[in-house]
Amino acid sequence: MINWQYTGIDKSGKSRKGKVLAASQEEGHAKVTALGITPTKVSKSQDISGPWENKAPSLKDRALFTQQLAQFLNGGNVNQTEALRTAGNSSTNKLLRLAVEDVVRQVDVGTPIEEAVADKKHAKVFDAVFVAFIRMGAVGGDIGQPVRELAEMYKWQLRTVGAVKKGLTLPAIIFIACILVTYFIMAKVVPTFMKILDGLNAELPPLTKIVKSISQTAANPVVTIGIILVIGGLTYAVSQYRKTPAGKRNLDRLILRLPVVGPLMRDFILARSSKALAVMMRSGIPLLDALNITSEVAANQIYREHYQEMRLMARAGDPMYTALSQYPKEFPDMYALQFRSSEEKQTLKETLQYLSEVYQDDVQSKVESLSAAIEPFLMIFLGTVVGVIVISVFMPMTTMMDALQK
Repeated sequence: MINWQYTGIDKSGKSRKGKVLAASQEEGHAKVTALGITPTKVSKSQDISGPWENKAPSLKDRALFTQQLAQFLNGGNVNQTEALRTAGNSSTNKLLRLAVEDVVRQVDVGTPIEEAVADKKHAKVFDAVFVAFIRMGAVGGDIGQPVRELAEMYKWQLRTVGAVKKGLTLPAIIFIACILVTYFIMAKVVPTFMKILDGLNAELPPLTKIVKSISQTAANPVVTIGIILVIGGLTYAVSQYRKTPAGKRNLDRLILRLPVVGPLMRDFILARSSKALAVMMRSGIPLLDALNITSEVAANQIYREHYQEMRLMARAGDPMYTALSQYPKEFPDMYALQFRSSEEKQTLKETLQYLSEVYQDDVQSKVESLSAAIEPFLMIFLGTVVGVIVISVFMPMTTMMDALQK
């Protein structure tokens, strides 16, 4: 398949340009025509392509696309396909643009929009949440309101994820800087001083001998390459293990059990899944479908299994709290009690919205506390390393100076 760039005139007489994926120029002409555009030129795209161009759209890409789509659909003057086309063309993600173009083409030839977005070839672009909202809107005859609800949910998720990234970015940078500075000192600076000490034939104290040994190891390129290969090999092995069902489950459980990181991840998952379930229930998506989609939104195999168990309870007509209460490590007492009370009072939508906000605040608070605790610890660590090195280097020099003075 080749990426073809086209220019043409649409049915309203406006000039249009874009790209389509086709095996030949003739097929490219046909695809452009199917979009309701009379092509004036179809040629191979001259873009420099790479594997990054076919990456799945990020949460930010989805949020921007749905926000623009909601604005066009609820503006009152733009039809469905025109709104899709305009919102899609404004995206910077190539895969998203091509998927939207294909959806528009299918809709123009009579395919229902809910079937077009649910096409398996677009699974990387349109997730289960997006498909469910479009399907619900199509049943009601208007996708504008559901898309607006979806845009708000994506915006909320983006804000939550952004808070986590912002809080952890600086500590991560400081940590990497500490590692690099320590390595540079041990591999480049310390050997210079050690050569001076060796030339003086001085008796080295135990601390200096230890630092010298570490420095020689760090300066050895074979050791450095070996460490890099080991780290790379372990990373690859873990990534491959995670692709297996057992590996994904075990690693997801491990993350939830880690100190500090585990509670933070738990609160993040509860905030995101509660928000998604609340929005879907408020928008009229059937509970069983909403729970099924929420299990995917959680993005953790352990929570996925728990939400599926809740779905089975709801299908059987039993209280969902029965399943939820069996897992106090994943659903804290406060969450479980609030869920139980709202389920009995039939106010689950409102309670889930409240819980999502509570846990979002908890996530932000924990990230800020973690960041505040890590930064000084890393600075103390770096200062200690530098201090030990300085002492180990100058200790024998000081001893020799004292001996000479005597």
